[in-house]
Amino acid sequence: MDIVSLIRQRAKEQPHQPALRIEDSDETLTYSELVRRAENCSTQLFERGCRPEERCGLIVANPKEFLVSALGILASGLCIAPMGTFLPEEEKDYAIKAAGLHWLLEANQRLIRMPFATAVDDADDKAFRGCSPAYVRFTSGSTGRRKGVLLGHQTILNRLNAANEVLRITPKDKIWFALPMADHFVVSILLYLSRGATVVISESSTGWETTARLGQPTILYGAPDYYQELTRSDVESLDSVRLAISTTAPLLPQTATDFSVRFRKNLNPALGIIEVGLLTLNTDAHKSGSVGAAMPAYKVTLVGEDGRVVETGETGELHVSGPGLFDAYLAPWRPLRALVRDNGFPTGDFARQDKDGYLYLLGRGKNRLQVDGLQFFCEEVETALNTLPGIRESRVFVDPDSRKLAAEVVGPVDKTDRLERLLLEQFDARKVPRIFRVVDRLPRTPNGKIRRE
Repeated sequence: MDIVSLIRQRAKEQPHQPALRIEDSDETLTYSELVRRAENCSTQLFERGCRPEERCGLIVANPKEFLVSALGILASGLCIAPMGTFLPEEEKDYAIKAAGLHWLLEANQRLIRMPFATAVDDADDKAFRGCSPAYVRFTSGSTGRRKGVLLGHQTILNRLNAANEVLRITPKDKIWFALPMADHFVVSILLYLSRGATVVISESSTGWETTARLGQPTILYGAPDYYQELTRSDVESLDSVRLAISTTAPLLPQTATDFSVRFRKNLNPALGIIEVGLLTLNTDAHKSGSVGAAMPAYKVTLVGEDGRVVETGETGELHVSGPGLFDAYLAPWRPLRALVRDNGFPTGDFARQDKDGYLYLLGRGKNRLQVDGLQFFCEEVETALNTLPGIRESRVFVDPDSRKLAAEVVGPVDKTDRLERLLLEQFDARKVPRIFRVVDRLPRTPNGKIRRE
């Protein structure tokens, strides 16, 4: 069984059910149309020389064409490697080389053969093929070079089952999807379609009121910025919504509060990890600042620097075990079995866990700073900074010239000296930046995360 087979089965059971609806253009793609077009795409790929277990990149902006092409690639037995159209050319070139792509499918079914495709393992792709390869996604690269993450067909199915134990997606659901498909596809788009739901996209905020009123979404899926805009929009109500999921970036308490007051709905932070899938979802409004407890299918363990499991409330690196963990890294090839430790896969995220099992993220291991003997995470200070008046976002780092703790802030800030004063009320003085710079924007990766290196 594979994901395309599940979607084909849905098309037989509910051929006229909308699989994708784009509100701005009033376009609808039913399940029967989606499968038919995907199979036509698959046939064309085969006729043009593509063969199972080869790797095919996908760069398409239009969500309807992206979805048809993506399923067509998977139906052909190819391994898909989606890339956002917003990526700089050098990033696209890197991904093409690192993933050893044989093909690249672009808009209007333009298929390009990659003449210098190379194996991604040391056994002429034997190890790659042994994973039953289906999907390659690159990490954000916020602290260094982006890594290719490989998922096999069974891995994808395991992830979807694990996530749906909590999300409980059914054909009655309509998901208002507000993130790029190139970056959010497996435990989102593929999950929704395999359960027979309808994906609703509104590409312009001017049509949000219509989407909410006529589309009657039951689930919202977006980043914190999306929810900030939604709270300020002309949308009158979200009475049909049963779940509003916030992901990709930390959710500020004020954003959650504003959304809750405006729509009388809780905003649910989630933690998605490329190597793991959807790991947590916070469904308890009283656990402010937490990304939630782990999905039932997963076991999470926090491990200290001495290799021992930490006590409740203490900081440790997040290790995960369970179904749906990735199969291997690309560039260089590293299978999961070579990376798993006694307590599972080390994610590089540091967190603490309360007595109820709820996780509170503190930062990435690579983002730890040391000032005068004190170690802490830059995200910890940024979270506090972002709650101060006039600050939209921030980046904390050690200034390479002065070696002092510094911060870049975005927002209409008149005086930065008050920022230092307010932070001193919350933190050890060693955690408080001594240099503040007001900037128009922060440096970001192609995926939109703050660049750290």
